[in-house]
Amino acid sequence: MNPSQEPASQHYEQAPQFDQPVYPYGAPAEAVSWEPPRPARRPWRRTLLVGVSVTAAMAVAGGPLGLLWSWLAPTVPVINAGTNGIVVNDPSPEEYIAADGWFTLIGFAFGLIAAVVAWLVLRRDRGPGLLLGVAFGGIAATSAMWGVGRLVGLSAWNEWQGDSAAGDTYNRPPDLHSHGALLVAAFAAVIVTTLLAGWSNDPDLERPGAKPGYGHDLAAGGVSSGSPAEPDPTAAQAPPAPWPADPPRG
Repeated sequence: MNPSQEPASQHYEQAPQFDQPVYPYGAPAEAVSWEPPRPARRPWRRTLLVGVSVTAAMAVAGGPLGLLWSWLAPTVPVINAGTNGIVVNDPSPEEYIAADGWFTLIGFAFGLIAAVVAWLVLRRDRGPGLLLGVAFGGIAATSAMWGVGRLVGLSAWNEWQGDSAAGDTYNRPPDLHSHGALLVAAFAAVIVTTLLAGWSNDPDLERPGAKPGYGHDLAAGGVSSGSPAEPDPTAAQAPPAPWPADPPRG
């Protein structure tokens, strides 16, 4: 074979690999300067203010609750037994259980109502501050309720203990014996707040939505913005269009 007729060796250049897209006419502006949006964060001072305010408001409400508890809870009949001291004048007193029971019921109901009211009123401050506020506020409210409620008739009770003689009877004002009831209001408030947050239709809890399942992105037309309108699956299908007529034959 003539050397001039030998096929020339073919050289294939490997296509360059690019890690980033190539823009022949320059990169677009949005590809250069675009950054993912950063979620807005609530200032920590605002969160702290909400927690302190809710705690203080619930603590103040514990005063009237203490008066209500002292009015509902029954007194305990006692007798001065002389050398044996002051003892209960009943072999099976139910007043101790009744006083603790009324305290628990009032605290539980107050925790439920306080959580719902705080959730509706502070709709723009829903978050960890509100949750901590109802938690500490429940403990502060029950502590105030116990302190105010036991003061009703306490001075007369202390005076009777010093002046009574053997055989004298008295109706001791109600007092709390099971201190675990002090946590009931906080427990109820935290549970209700957590459930309300879990059932909320908003991802950020700050912008209440107009319809469950859509959140604040719900448009006025009833469809979430950015979501195309989907056909109703229950609607009947339209009949097929007729075939076009054949052209006339000449």
